[in-house]
Amino acid sequence: MIPIAGKLAALNEKAAAAVDALQGACDRRMADDSAANQPKEPLFHYTNERALFAILDSGLFWFTSIYHMDDPEELDFAFNVARGLFKKAADGSKGLMRKFCRGLAEDGDRKRIRELIAFYSVSFGLRDDGKQWTDYADGGRGVAFGLAAEFFEAAPVDDPDNPKPQDMIRCGKVNYGPEDGQARHQKVIDAALTVIEQVRRQKWLRSCEEAATFCRYLAASMYTEILWNCVTGKDSKWSHQHELRLLVMNSLKRPRISIVNADVRPRVEIIQLRLKQCITEVMVGPKAEKDSLERVRAGLAARCLAHVTVTQGKSD
Repeated sequence: MIPIAGKLAALNEKAAAAVDALQGACDRRMADDSAANQPKEPLFHYTNERALFAILDSGLFWFTSIYHMDDPEELDFAFNVARGLFKKAADGSKGLMRKFCRGLAEDGDRKRIRELIAFYSVSFGLRDDGKQWTDYADGGRGVAFGLAAEFFEAAPVDDPDNPKPQDMIRCGKVNYGPEDGQARHQKVIDAALTVIEQVRRQKWLRSCEEAATFCRYLAASMYTEILWNCVTGKDSKWSHQHELRLLVMNSLKRPRISIVNADVRPRVEIIQLRLKQCITEVMVGPKAEKDSLERVRAGLAARCLAHVTVTQGKSD
């Protein structure tokens, strides 16, 4: 959860508690979604040979900011679905509720939220996928390594109040198409509108300034889940990818995980304690050099991974 106490302290305690409760519900829904979509078979990360051995040597995954993906359309697609729902809610409401929804239907408010919250991602797909070889493994000349299903299971957290970066990783199965996106976003929006109606009915806001502060932090709370839905939602044309992502959420104002390369292509680097024990297979691409198989086998053996199967992809 991203702490948002700060200015909320100036609000009525019950209004502040309602915002906290909303964010708690959002966090639980995201965790439940992650748990429900644990893979049942190995999934593969497509990359190049040099990156494979760099990952094995460091034990680190680089999680890239969702705001700096190679295909920005995927984030815009799901955001636009959400904006359409906010616009519809604004048209059917009045007062504070209408003002709140109109603000979120505009792109400007999304930009302000992007200054507060970010998700970072690493992607996995199915074994020997031709499109993945082309797009993410050097045009089929790279490699893909498979990780057993148990790698994607959440490990026990020793100290929930002070989680390590690896404790904050969640699995996000990508969903495809506008209908799915609408259904997922609507749950969050309905919950936020219920809070607004509760606060209005109880008259917990004492001034226009309080109302503005309340709306701003209510938006920040719900946008953790809106962003989750966006980063796990794509247009139907990408459904062939069957993608699963490892995701971590970070506050940008007070990051709990150090941000690397922040001014260019931000990322967070997180140790993967179960990486080597969970590697099931390394594939070289269908267009890889002739000596790639032996080179990869030798590289794995030098890292005490001689038992890992090395094969060559056939999908082209």
